[in-house]
Amino acid sequence: MNLLIKNAKIVSNGILEKDIKDIYIENGIIKKIDKNINIEDVKIVDAKNKYVLPGFIDIGCKIFENGYENKDNIKKLTEAGSKGGFTTIITSSAAKPIVDDKTVVEYIHSKCKGFKNINLYPLGNMTKGGEGKKISEIGEMILTGVVAISDGGKPIEDTNLLRDIFLYSRMFDITVMTTLIEPNLCKNGTVNYGCMATKLGLVGIPREAEEIEISKNIILSKYTGAKVHISYVTTKGAVDLVRQAKKEGVNITCSTAPHYFTLTDREVDNYNTLAKVMPPLREIEDIEAIKEGLKDGTIDMIASGHSPVLYEKKLTEFERAEFGISSLDSTFNIINTKLVKESGFTIEDITVLMSKNPAKILGFKNKGDIKEGYDADIIIVDLDQEKQIDSSKFLSRAKYSPYDGMPVFGEVLTTIVRGNVLYDI
Repeated sequence: MNLLIKNAKIVSNGILEKDIKDIYIENGIIKKIDKNINIEDVKIVDAKNKYVLPGFIDIGCKIFENGYENKDNIKKLTEAGSKGGFTTIITSSAAKPIVDDKTVVEYIHSKCKGFKNINLYPLGNMTKGGEGKKISEIGEMILTGVVAISDGGKPIEDTNLLRDIFLYSRMFDITVMTTLIEPNLCKNGTVNYGCMATKLGLVGIPREAEEIEISKNIILSKYTGAKVHISYVTTKGAVDLVRQAKKEGVNITCSTAPHYFTLTDREVDNYNTLAKVMPPLREIEDIEAIKEGLKDGTIDMIASGHSPVLYEKKLTEFERAEFGISSLDSTFNIINTKLVKESGFTIEDITVLMSKNPAKILGFKNKGDIKEGYDADIIIVDLDQEKQIDSSKFLSRAKYSPYDGMPVFGEVLTTIVRGNVLYDI
């Protein structure tokens, strides 16, 4: 479908355009950007002088298909993601079924056919079954369409195996995504190691569990030359380590999620399982360090951290409750409120952290920006609209949130993927 977006305040390449312009989309591609474009027989979307941004790109969302559809499947990710302004989602290699060979990759691609959905690209798991013992069919998965490889949220304990995978990844110039939890230090842990863990009598997960693991990844990246992306940094020490590694020229990038720069471990008081996430929520000094890391470029991107579990798996004793958070629907609201409105960030900064940098890290040549010749993955947003977070209205099946009732600013008005309007208020 051909589309004409009128009266757009365009943010391109992390810069707000001075003039209000129109965007003409033909066959899913941005054909022309100019003032007062007039074309007959085309669908018109009036942006009404609102901000028009490149669609957000998310990493690591879990999808559940082939018998696991009671959680978020491709259809639900499309609905919740487009409401949240995401036009591209990189699915976790820990999805069900485990993405560890080309057959599963082909299966995911086949499930995306037949209906209009956001762009879905799978991560390939580094090891068979995600067990951390044997290298999976990485080469075949890359040829079939995975955009990066990952440990699936379960760190590989065999350092020699991990080093081999790093070396192997260089043959394909592909990003390796790793998780920052040293298994032995976090064994049986459920919350941050600190006063709150002591108060509640829970086993804590210390900062060292993250910082030891990140040190290992930095060293391996330095000596193998692999492109390594660290998922979800949560501690001040981790931010400092990445900052120093970048100064030394190590080929490393990292991300975080909104709950790691907005919530502390105090949220788990009274055994609040809605705030039980992995890695765990940390403390105020960590929040401030992450904001600083986002500001100075140490942290390259913000992901949603969407890790949905069934609500009944949250409504149980704290130790038995599953780790997870529902965040696709609300990520933009939280970021716009806590970063743009309250912490001196601009909407231009947010497009770099959520569109431009993710596209660069994942090797997308025609995404992450609004330019002629680029894919027409575009969102229209209102930065000032006021609302309250209401998880009962989430389009994800995981209708719960530690932010429930929180006043926020900002709303995604329209989401366009490959020239198709997938969400519109």
